[in-house]
Order: sequence, then structure tokens, then C-alpha cells
Amino acid sequence: MEPGPSNSVRRKCLICGSLTSSCHLGVDACRACTVFYRRTRNRKTYACRSNTRKCAQDADGALACKRCRFDRFERILKESGAKELMDSAKSVEREAAPMADDAAAAVAASSPEASQHSPSAERLSNTPSISSSTFSSVSPGLRRERPLLDKCKLYYRLLSSMRRNCELSARANGPHPLEMAERDYPIFPATHSALNAATKIALAGVLEFAGNLFPEIEQFSKEEKWKLAVSFFYRYQGFDSCFRAEKRFPNDLDKSFGSYTCYYDYDVIDGFFDCDYVKGSDLEEAKKFMRDTLDLLARPGRQAITRANPDDDEFHAVLVILFWFTDATQVRDEIVHIGEKYKSAVLQDLHAHYREDLGLNDYASRVGQLFTLILHFEGTKDIKEHFEICRMMNIFKDDTFMYQLQKE
Repeated sequence: MEPGPSNSVRRKCLICGSLTSSCHLGVDACRACTVFYRRTRNRKTYACRSNTRKCAQDADGALACKRCRFDRFERILKESGAKELMDSAKSVEREAAPMADDAAAAVAASSPEASQHSPSAERLSNTPSISSSTFSSVSPGLRRERPLLDKCKLYYRLLSSMRRNCELSARANGPHPLEMAERDYPIFPATHSALNAATKIALAGVLEFAGNLFPEIEQFSKEEKWKLAVSFFYRYQGFDSCFRAEKRFPNDLDKSFGSYTCYYDYDVIDGFFDCDYVKGSDLEEAKKFMRDTLDLLARPGRQAITRANPDDDEFHAVLVILFWFTDATQVRDEIVHIGEKYKSAVLQDLHAHYREDLGLNDYASRVGQLFTLILHFEGTKDIKEHFEICRMMNIFKDDTFMYQLQKE
């Protein structure tokens, strides 16, 4: 697969950490690493320098060990689903060649104005990593259902509705029920107490969301359900808040959502600490820390969403993958296998979305860009360190729910 056109943004190669403006084999990889991988794949396999297959990376993320460098590329391709999507795309192209020829003839006979004003074409023509030359018409006979994506859309909407209504109803002077509609609900500046209460609401919703979307979870123990829900919550909260903020505040990258109905930015910080135990010098230090956190976590999250510009189907596919990103979570092998099944299923639905809904033939670079977005919101280490520092500064007490949550 040739590299997709993504020359407007320079990103880091996921293999060696060097800057690259291109995408190879469906992921953000520089030319040097791609050439190395292609040559190594078709030749002999290198031996690991340390004989552990776990050689350390240097400060820039590079790997001196050729075996571990190759293994890293293989793992990233597998986790991203890029190889699976590309292999599946080639298979569909071979099977659908006669129908594609008929579709191309139909497009040639149609008016150019009709295709130029297609909503999907207009959206993707503004996305740097997808070229308008990759569009083609797809015969309705090739369309298939997207069961996992469709279920995710339904249960995500129920999750969002529950969070919105519960948060607004819990406010001391909350709005009238008629003002809680999906498109017209009010939002408020975030406060310490509001976010603490909203976290409980969100986790209750996440447990129900997961149980409905992934029926196998009902067979897990309570401890396993809770571990998966908490792990997902941190990823989901950051990703969901930045995605919704991009729609609500498209021209203000300093704003993000702290909960479903509360936003935060630099102006909110002065009134954020409504808890009476943060006072004096601790209060001023806490405000400074919150401003630094906005620079460290919130704004980069908004920028990542802006760069990737995911559509609704891509958003829901990422949600599924983030839930089953269990690399840093100690779970049974059976749970890992179930997660692999769901990640594979949602990637197939995403494949169909690209080819059949959007009419894309070359979308490998797009998959790579989404995988980069997933990696941005996958980690929870920074968030856990953030909460521990907040406790040391007396922003949280030991019995604060948000603090208890990260300790688990």
C-alpha cells in the first residue's frame, strides 16, 4: 500500500520516534522504518541483541535491536488493524471488480455537480490524510450491515442521555426537564464538587453501556467488571470530552468538558475549588497546577481531535477499541481473547464504512491516523500522576471519590 497524502502535518514515527509527514502500511511510520520492515519481512529473521525480545528504546524512542524494531512494527500493525483492513480491501476489490466497472460507468454518466456536493466528500476533502482522488462509487449490492457500530451508537446515546439528565437534575438550581433536550441542554463552569459527583454518574453509566454492548461481560466477576470499567473510564472521558468540545467550541482549543454538562478552561479555574478545605497558599498553588494541567492534557487532546477530525462512525469505532485496550490491565487470557474478537469486528465495520458509505478505495493512511489518536487517549499514567499530586496538595481528601478511583 502506497503512503497516503498527509503532507500538511508532521507527526512522530510510531516505530523510531523520528518526524514524518507520511503514512506507510496504514500507520504513521517514516520511510526508513518502512523500508527496513519490508526488507526484513521478506528475508531472514534477526536475532534479538538481549535475547529477551524486550530491548529498551533510547530517549528518542528508537530501537538499536533489529529484531525488536521489526517486532514493534508488527505489533503496531496488528493492534491498529491496518494489515487486516488492507488484506480485506484487496480481497473485496478482486471480488467486486465487475461491479465496480459498472459503478464507474454510472458515475461517468452522472453530473459532476452531484458528486462535488456530497456531504461525505465535502467532509473528507477537508481532512488532510484523505485525498479526494480516492473516492469511487460503490454499488448498493456490496453494502452490508454494521452490527457492532450500530449497537455502539445506540448505547452511547443512552449513556450520554443518562449522564446529561442525572448531572442536570443533581444541580441545586437545575434546569426544567424541558430544557434538558439533547441539543439544547445548558452547560456550566466546572467545579470540584460537580466533577466528583459526575464521576460517579459516569461510571454507573459506563458499567451499563459495557454490559449492553458486550454481553460476555455479564459472566465476569464484579472485580473484573469494575477493573475494565475504571480503565475504560479514563480513556473514554478524555476522548469523549475533547470530541464533544470540538463540536461545541470549534474555535476555542482552550475549552474542554470536565463532565458531560460542565466545561473548564483558564477562566473557570478561579471558581473551581468550591471545597472549603483548599485555602490560602494551597489554593493558589492548586490554581497554578490546574492551569499547567490544561496545557499538559486538555489542549493537546483537543489538538489531537482537530488533526484527526473523526466522523461519528470513527468515533464509535475508537470507543470500542479503547474499551478493549487491556495491555496495561491485568486480566484473564479469556478476557483478552474476547477483546480481540470485538476489536476485529469493529474494524470490519469500519472497513465497510470507508468503502461503502464514503466510497473510499485507499484508506490505509486514515486507519493509521485513527490509531495514532487511539494511542493519544489510551494512556492513563499521566492522569494517575495528576491525581496523586492533587492529593499531596490537599486538593483531594482520601475519601474523595475521584481520588479513590485512581487508587484502584
